[in-house]
Amino acid sequence: MMKPSILVKGLACLGLWLIAGRALAEPLIAPTAIDWLLDCPFPTVHQKDPEVLERTQCASVSVPRDYAAPKRGNVRLSLTRVGARHPLSREGVVFIQPGEPQKGQDATFGVHLVSRWESYATPAYRTLVNRYDVIELSPRDLSHESSVEHAARDMEFVRAQLGETQLNYLGNADATRVGSRYAALFPEHVARMVLVNAGHAESVAYGVEQLLLKQPTRADATGCVNRWVADFLVFGKQPPASTRCLDLGTWE
Repeated sequence: MMKPSILVKGLACLGLWLIAGRALAEPLIAPTAIDWLLDCPFPTVHQKDPEVLERTQCASVSVPRDYAAPKRGNVRLSLTRVGARHPLSREGVVFIQPGEPQKGQDATFGVHLVSRWESYATPAYRTLVNRYDVIELSPRDLSHESSVEHAARDMEFVRAQLGETQLNYLGNADATRVGSRYAALFPEHVARMVLVNAGHAESVAYGVEQLLLKQPTRADATGCVNRWVADFLVFGKQPPASTRCLDLGTWE
């Protein structure tokens, strides 16, 4: 008859072998639905900031065509990430959407926006560039209300795939609808949100830290929006009530 001590040792060795086998079977980095490309497919032109491009990654991401009917299959969207300049001091991510066609651009809106931010010599913009990744996800056609719902869920899908607890959001024009819907569906995952040129019928998500701005029509006030975007996203600083570009719903 086998001694109890020998039996216990044998079971212990078997347990260690099973644990080791499971560890070897699991990848060190969990697979995601994001396929990162070796290079971004941007045309080679000199206008783009090379320092920004060095921090830029491109990918395609597979998302459900219809979140209410997953069996309808998936669609692939393009994703661009401009990494924080100081990744070891990274504080979070900012999802951005232009909300309208960008004419005459050879790269994504995100690359151009970060390049522009780097030219603003303020503490808020320096922090935004140095410590935040900027994420741009190619939008769906927003002509139907269901498309807004899907676009918001696309953003949540990517947030989870990236392993981010929360996201910041900057959206313009039609993209404000996506931001508003996302905040309504997933308020716990919103850090701060800036909506620029939102429609007056746009609902405001309660319990979410957000700033509503509108581009003034006066030429001498066009820098107002840029003045407050970074201050709010980074520091949560709200502009005074008299600020020209603050959207109070009383525009001429």
